[in-house]
Amino acid sequence: MNFNLETGMAANQQIDRLNRQLRSQSLGPVATISDQALASLGSGLQSLVTWLRQTARDRPLLTLLLSLEAGFAVARMGRRRARG
Repeated sequence: MNFNLETGMAANQQIDRLNRQLRSQSLGPVATISDQALASLGSGLQSLVTWLRQTARDRPLLTLLLSLEAGFAVARMGRRRARG
């Protein structure tokens, strides 16, 4: 029985040591804030996609124009980054 108690205590000490190490290496509140920001960004993008689908059904030519403009803007940004 003494052997099991010592093994259990050693395991608890190792768990405590690993928990302390994890806390010291974690980002703390920054991780929580970034999770909330990503959740907000995800819901915003989902709303944008929903709006875009509805607009594509209602006004296909306007959606095509917006898509071409967005593609052109992305292509221009890509060329600038490739040069720099």
